[in-house]
Amino acid sequence: MERGGGVQEQLVSWATAQPEKPCIIEAETEKTLTYKHCLAAVQATRRLLGDEPRCILMALPGGVANAVLWLSALTGGHTLVPVAPDAPAQELNLVAGKFPPDVVIVERPEVAEGLVCQGARFLSHADCLAIIDNASLAEPLLPAVEGWVCLMTSGSTGEPKGVVLGERQVVWTADHIRQSHQLTSEDRGLTVLPFHHINAPVVSLCASLLAGSTVIIAPRFSRTHFWGWVERHHITWASIVPTILALLLRTEKPAFLPGALRFVRTASAPLPALQLRQFEQQFGIPVIETYGLTEAASQVCANLVPPGRHVPGSVGKPVGVSLRICRPRTSEGAQPLQDVSPGETGEVCIAGACVIASYVGDQGKGAFQDGWFRTGDLGYQDAEGYIYLTGRIREVINRGGENIAPREIEEALLAHPNILEVAVVGQPDPLYGEQVVAHLVLGEPWTPALEHSLRTYCAGCLSRSKIPSVFLPIDALPRTHNGKIDRQSLRRKQASHEQREADANVA
Repeated sequence: MERGGGVQEQLVSWATAQPEKPCIIEAETEKTLTYKHCLAAVQATRRLLGDEPRCILMALPGGVANAVLWLSALTGGHTLVPVAPDAPAQELNLVAGKFPPDVVIVERPEVAEGLVCQGARFLSHADCLAIIDNASLAEPLLPAVEGWVCLMTSGSTGEPKGVVLGERQVVWTADHIRQSHQLTSEDRGLTVLPFHHINAPVVSLCASLLAGSTVIIAPRFSRTHFWGWVERHHITWASIVPTILALLLRTEKPAFLPGALRFVRTASAPLPALQLRQFEQQFGIPVIETYGLTEAASQVCANLVPPGRHVPGSVGKPVGVSLRICRPRTSEGAQPLQDVSPGETGEVCIAGACVIASYVGDQGKGAFQDGWFRTGDLGYQDAEGYIYLTGRIREVINRGGENIAPREIEEALLAHPNILEVAVVGQPDPLYGEQVVAHLVLGEPWTPALEHSLRTYCAGCLSRSKIPSVFLPIDALPRTHNGKIDRQSLRRKQASHEQREADANVA
């Protein structure tokens, strides 16, 4: 099949070449759309939405309806604003205030109660499914018109920002994902990630569509059902995040593995190299670490899939973008972009057809410079071109003038047998500027003996300045919707803990 064209062109081509092949399957219900039915459903949904460009606020779980609405917006000239399916009315009203919708799509009619969206048309999940189920290709195809999607960045280290991506940017990235993961029409991909973030709709839905393959969509991750879905649906690749990988490490290896499963792919947050190796040893399945950004319509770097070489600890090589490592920004204002020496750590900067030129409302102007996007991520590139991320500029801890990357400490602590998860942040200190604080999810109760064991362990693998001053055991690490550690929340918890201790001392 000749590549090129947008979503509709590819969908029409595959619906002609393999009309009865499954395009989308729901993991739980096994509801299936063939390529022919998917094309008809997209056309019917576009007729429902109308010819005029609409702003569509959508709060639906992952599944057939969500996927069809993504494709309908991208090919029908509309702007889709997806939000979490469980978003409360207050959050929906906040989003609607920023992006006034013409159409609001929610899971159940009662969810619409309390929403202030003057003049908007309301549709439920059931309304959308009725349109999809009854769709046919009796009428002539509507011409394709480039649509848009508006997403919010994670806000894990600062305020969330609005990102608007066009169909061409989505297709550009999706096709490079198809190529880098060597997807063919024989593949069957599983996604358990939410459709109000960039990963699932681009990495799983659109890349699968461009390959003419099948995507299996679960509304959410389930540790109980994950391996069952992989076996029942003959999954060849799965898109997950490091949090899910860590949870799967607590499951037994199913007897059917490897089955058809070629690899699992991780993104959205750094993957500790130790956990990658543990997963591959435990399940015998390659783990392909990647690096993506909402601002670039998802994938920016990727490791090679087997039989190619993938490198634990690296996010792979740039794919579909130009990338350079520059001297990080400082608080003194904009400086010219200046590349660091080979192998030296600096700020990852990218440019390319998939990269946005600005945020909504012109937020974060300083991130866009001379045609390059300054990601805020720190990393280095080795002699073979592999990229290694070391952290975020805002996450770096300055202890007595020494810059400390939290990830190095986190990787070291994860090798301790009693630590399940860890996040390291800085704590203000009157003498050193900042101290190192480790938030720990433990496999056993916290005791003075365990703390002594940790300090002895750290002394053997970390320099003195990097050893945490404080260990704080917690039940679970706070995370954003796309799996990144919410360090802002950790700092608030930390400040609250310090205040309680101060009050106790005064009392």
